[in-house]
Amino acid sequence: MYIGRKPERLPWLRSCLLIIVIVIGTAYASVLLLAAGGVYVTPVTMLPEALHPTPTITPTPTEPASNVVRRADDFFQNGQVNQAIEEYRRVIDLEPENDLAYARLARFLIIRRNFLEAEDMARTAVELKPDSAYNNAVLALALDWQGKYDEALPAALRAIELDENNVYAQAYLSEVYSDMGRVDKSVPAARKAIELDDNNYEAHRALGYAYETSGKYRNAITEYQRAIQLQPNLGFLYVAAARNLRAIGQYRNALALIQQAIQADPNSAEVYDEFGWIYYFLGDYDAAILQLKRATQLDPTFAPAHGHLGIIYFVLQNWAQAAPSFEKAIALGGARAEYFYSLGLAYVNLDNCAKGKEWIDKAVNVNADDTAVQAAVQFYNENCLGSAAPPTRRPATAVPQP
Repeated sequence: MYIGRKPERLPWLRSCLLIIVIVIGTAYASVLLLAAGGVYVTPVTMLPEALHPTPTITPTPTEPASNVVRRADDFFQNGQVNQAIEEYRRVIDLEPENDLAYARLARFLIIRRNFLEAEDMARTAVELKPDSAYNNAVLALALDWQGKYDEALPAALRAIELDENNVYAQAYLSEVYSDMGRVDKSVPAARKAIELDDNNYEAHRALGYAYETSGKYRNAITEYQRAIQLQPNLGFLYVAAARNLRAIGQYRNALALIQQAIQADPNSAEVYDEFGWIYYFLGDYDAAILQLKRATQLDPTFAPAHGHLGIIYFVLQNWAQAAPSFEKAIALGGARAEYFYSLGLAYVNLDNCAKGKEWIDKAVNVNADDTAVQAAVQFYNENCLGSAAPPTRRPATAVPQP
C-alpha cells in the first residue's frame, strides 16, 4: 500500500527494458533445438564468449622422408649441392635415427668443405650403425680432407673389413693412401673400386687423385674427365682436372674447363678459387684477385681463397693486404708453414718485427729444415736484429706455390 502520492513510472525506462528483454530472448531462443525439426544457427559473434565453439585444427600431413631423400638425391645429381644438403637436414629432422641420411649429408658437406660438421655427421652415422662399410668410409673421407690421416686410415680399413666390395670403401681408402704418399697402395685400391663399379664417378676420381699425387698429371686428367662424364654437374671434378692441366702448363685449357665448372656449379667457392689461381699463374694479378674475392664472397670460410689472396698481395708487395689475408686463411684451418713464414715476412716489411718473429717461429716449429723457412729467419735477422748475414733466398721466392 502506498501512502501519499504514487511514484511516477518513467515511460522511457519501460521501453528500454522491453527492448533488452526482446534482444536477449531472441539471442537465446535462436540457439534452441526445435522439436519440430531443424536448427536455427546463430552467428558465433552473438553468443556469449564462454559459449564460443573451439575450432578443430586439422594437422598438416607430414611428407614421407623417402620423398625428401629422392628430392635430395635429385638435387645432388643436378649439381645443386647446397639444396641437397638442406633436404638431408630435413630427412634427419623427420628420421633422427636414419644413419644413411647422416652419412650422405656428411658426404655433401665434405664437397662444400664444411669439414667439422661433416665429421660430426659421419661420426653420428657410425654410432647409429657401426657395421656399415659406407658410414665408416665417409668418416674416413671427412677425416682425410682435414689432414687427419692417422685417424682416417683406421676408419677406411674398418670399412674394408666390413665390406671389401663396397666401392666407396675402396675409393676412399685409396684417397687416404694417396695423401699419405702410399702410391703403391692407393692405385690398386682405386682400380679395385673401378672394377666394382666402372660407372661410379668417385672411383675414377680416386684413381685420378692417386695419379696426381704421384706426378702422373696426364693420367690424372684422363680419370678426372671420366668422372666428369659420369657426373657432369659437380664443379669440384672440373677443378681437379683443371688443376692438373695447370700443373702441365695448359692454362688456357684449364680456364676453359673452369668456365664449364661455373656453368655446372655457379655457387662453388672452390671453382672460383681455382679460376683465380690459374690467372695468377698467367701473371694476370688483377683478374686473379677479382676471382679470388668472388670465392670469399661465396664462402667466407673457404681458407684456400684467403691464402691465395695473401700470396698475390705478397708478390705485389702489398704487405698491408697480405697480412690479414694470411691470418684469415690460418684462422680457418690453413695452418701451413708457407703461410706462417709469409705472414711473418709481411709483418717484418711492415716494420712490426715482434709479430714477424711470432709467425716465423711458428714456421720453424713446423719445418725448420725447409730452405724457405731458413730464408725467412735470415731475412728477419738482417732487418730486425741488424745481422749482416744476407738471406739465402729473397723473400718473394719464399711464397708457397701449391
